[in-house]
Amino acid sequence: MSNKISGSIVVFLTMLACGILTPSTPAQPGVETVVAATFQALTPVAPPTQPPANGTLVAVNNISFVIPTGIGSGAQVETVEAVPPSDDMPWWEIAPTYHKYNIQGYPLIGTFHIATIYVYPVNEYLQVNEDMAEPFDTLKAIIAGQPLPENLPFLPAFNAAQMFHSNEQILTFQSGKGIRFLTQYGQAPYPVNNNSLFYTFQGLMDNGAYYVAAILPVNAAFLSADGNPDTPLPVDGVPFDWENLENINQHFEFAKQKLNATDPSAFNPTLTNLDALIESIQIK
Repeated sequence: MSNKISGSIVVFLTMLACGILTPSTPAQPGVETVVAATFQALTPVAPPTQPPANGTLVAVNNISFVIPTGIGSGAQVETVEAVPPSDDMPWWEIAPTYHKYNIQGYPLIGTFHIATIYVYPVNEYLQVNEDMAEPFDTLKAIIAGQPLPENLPFLPAFNAAQMFHSNEQILTFQSGKGIRFLTQYGQAPYPVNNNSLFYTFQGLMDNGAYYVAAILPVNAAFLSADGNPDTPLPVDGVPFDWENLENINQHFEFAKQKLNATDPSAFNPTLTNLDALIESIQIK
């Protein structure tokens, strides 16, 4: 089962490039070649913080969190029914019943991803999809202080690949720990842009019972609005060369450096407010 998940993505992307498969998600440029690994140490885990005083409390299904003012006005709760394994079911769609919370009134509109928090039962997930053992174990190792791997663990599972990750930080929420980072996913290479970039959190309860994930779109002022080749990243940076994809790592590396150097308060929404949302999550 080692490397089974990443191998599956590569096989899928190769078939897609050859015209054998048609993506089941909305059409968007993507990536087959993942940026080379950047092993790095993270700062120690911060102590648990109190939920933000100013915001909207959401409490349902034994989970609660506070949406900071300016991030949203509430959440729409959805129960996603289980998808059992079968011969014609791709691995990324196999999952147990879980809950997701779509943030209402999010400040960014029309982005590729919707602002959502996901809560998955770990044991039930492993019972129906043993391939998830690897990312779960990887996340545990990251929380324990191990160096970051090339690809960081991520849910919900996509039929796409992780282009890069930046702005990594260990966060403690009310019931556990995890890692937050910025990233972009796709099925073939395309420029880093504000339509596709998002903040994500991947965490585990201290008792290992639940996996908490979040996708929260975020914008940076220096990025182009979308991945259109006519609006490359950025004027003073390393443009995305559609004619020479062998050099795409330079583009992603420059984007990572710029994102890492950007003040957390300069993002829209601010990383500080998004961190506060994550840190307020409590599961009973």
